[in-house]
Amino acid sequence: MDGRIAIEDAVVARIAELAALDVRGVVALAAPHGDGEGGVRARVRDGAVALDLGIVVAYGSVVRDVAGAVQENAARMAGLMLGMRVTAVNVSVEDVRRPPA
Repeated sequence: MDGRIAIEDAVVARIAELAALDVRGVVALAAPHGDGEGGVRARVRDGAVALDLGIVVAYGSVVRDVAGAVQENAARMAGLMLGMRVTAVNVSVEDVRRPPA
């Protein structure tokens, strides 16, 4: 069949955002590396995906464990939902705060 399929970077970023927020210990997303833009940057090139996520971790959580779980879940969901290879998931912990009551 003729035609093409285009998946916008914003859709990829939204999938990664939802995957990150599903991880226990993630309170919110924050601009990765303080760049002032959302909590996720996504790049789709040549059928592969690279992600940068900035997260806020719940006080009392093991920060490295939460960040690792975010990497795994974002890669898994992006690969599954997009049918593309995920080349990198970079997670930057931008803050720690108490979860909402």
